[in-house]
Amino acid sequence: MDLDLEVDFDSSTITGTAVCRLAAPAGGGPLDMDTRDLAILGARDADGNALPHHLDEADDVLGSKLSVELPAGCESFTVEFRTSPGASALQWLEPSMTAGGKHPYLFSQCQAIHARSIIPCQDTPLARFTFTCNMTVPEALTVVMAAAPGEQKASAKPGLTTYGFEMPQSIPPYLFAFAVGNITGKELGPRSTVYTEPEMLEKSAWEFAEVEKMIVGAEEIFGDYLWDRFDFLVMPPSFPYGGMENPRLTFLTPTLLAGDRSLVNVLAHELAHSWTGNLVTNASINDFWLNEGFTVWAERRILENMHGLETKSLSAAIGRNGLMEAIESFGEGSEFTKLEIDGTGHDPDEFYSQVPYEKGFLFVALLEETAGREKFDAFVKKYIEHFAFTSLTTAEFEAFLEQELPGLAARVGADEWIHQPGLPANAPVFNSPRLEKLEGLAKGWKDGARPDVSEAAGWSPEDWQIYLQALPRALKGEDCAWLNENFNLNEQGNCEILCSWLQIAVNSGYEPAFERCATFLGEVGRMKYLKPLFTALHDNPDTRTLGREVFAANADGYHPIARGGLERIMTG
Repeated sequence: MDLDLEVDFDSSTITGTAVCRLAAPAGGGPLDMDTRDLAILGARDADGNALPHHLDEADDVLGSKLSVELPAGCESFTVEFRTSPGASALQWLEPSMTAGGKHPYLFSQCQAIHARSIIPCQDTPLARFTFTCNMTVPEALTVVMAAAPGEQKASAKPGLTTYGFEMPQSIPPYLFAFAVGNITGKELGPRSTVYTEPEMLEKSAWEFAEVEKMIVGAEEIFGDYLWDRFDFLVMPPSFPYGGMENPRLTFLTPTLLAGDRSLVNVLAHELAHSWTGNLVTNASINDFWLNEGFTVWAERRILENMHGLETKSLSAAIGRNGLMEAIESFGEGSEFTKLEIDGTGHDPDEFYSQVPYEKGFLFVALLEETAGREKFDAFVKKYIEHFAFTSLTTAEFEAFLEQELPGLAARVGADEWIHQPGLPANAPVFNSPRLEKLEGLAKGWKDGARPDVSEAAGWSPEDWQIYLQALPRALKGEDCAWLNENFNLNEQGNCEILCSWLQIAVNSGYEPAFERCATFLGEVGRMKYLKPLFTALHDNPDTRTLGREVFAANADGYHPIARGGLERIMTG
């Protein structure tokens, strides 16, 4: 696909053309593409002749099917289009919503099925494509894209600059990504540059300085890195996820900038996606665990290589807590607590959770534990090599597993893991002396156990996450006051710790934390923090009105993906 896109901040739209090149000449008849809220301005063949086309009525989840009638022998055609100001993949930020406060900002987020709101495409992981793109923007702004940069030149239109890009490796549509704003970069290693607004550059560069060490560690597990560059962009606060693994340009939330490198596991996760997810991709949202389960497993292997087994165990324990909360939220018998799900008729954003990540991780870890690390590592490398640049189903994975490691699936009970809801009894448990001490201390709270103030002052961020997650979900007001007064939790700079603390405080009705909760929800756009805190505010009758007020005050600043999920919580 050859794209030519022009960004208009005044109208919050992108106008463009997509030249679609077919793998083989058309046999004649309609070719169907996905769109959502796209205005289709025309379709023509390579000679400029208009092509008949039809846009179906919109489906609430899938959008509108575009059918273009192609003559026999057609090898390429062009679609002209314009996005909607409300395109679900795009967020347009006023200057006041950026770190610098002087320039507007635009970024995309296409996972799971939002690419169709930017370009007409076959918006499924099965339909991989290569592309070139020329993007024209105001000359004061810079474009970065998940693709190899090409020529930058002044546009024929005054005051505009055109940036060229090419993606030579095939990607699924959900990995199409770009950002436009006052963006600069700093090289961190032979294969990596960090990009962000100038105001956050030095802080970002320090936080992620060990990236090359991560890449080398990942290559030991998976084999050579095949995407040439592993650059990344630290986003504005409204970015709805921890990270997004766009090849050549990973997107990262600024909530990772804790100042102590305690949250760089997210970068390791997105790096691991360069193999599991980007090279080998799930065929549909039903198979999403193939992306995320393997990636969390690899992320923790990288952390183990860099920082030791205890760090991996603490990370796994934190993840398991998130998994159990997700299973409790859905209900143990829910379809969405399986690994392979049936998402027919559902918006993927509705059932996004920790299940494919953490249940998937535990299943892959069980496979490794049962087969033995050496044998399983060899399997993973062969799996990546065999399915590189393709998309596969869960059934295809199961067949390959049986072919390469006969009998392993039966020994671990793979059918229950993949096709049944809930968490099987043989799930691996990751223990360490540190973990046992922290969880034991938290579970003794009701019997009067308290952390030693001087000792807890030396706890790591992971220690605090484990401890807070293991405490009762609601405490007495005086107990909350003791924690906050001794450890200043309201002013915690690590967002993971702060979010865990604020959930307890809201559940407990601890009013001195309400104002910090409200301001925090205005500072971040990451759904990992927004969803549990707005849920806590909504579920407590004493804070429900506050929750609605905070949401109303900040909704316009949240990404459309996050806003939609929060609306469901606040009206539930």
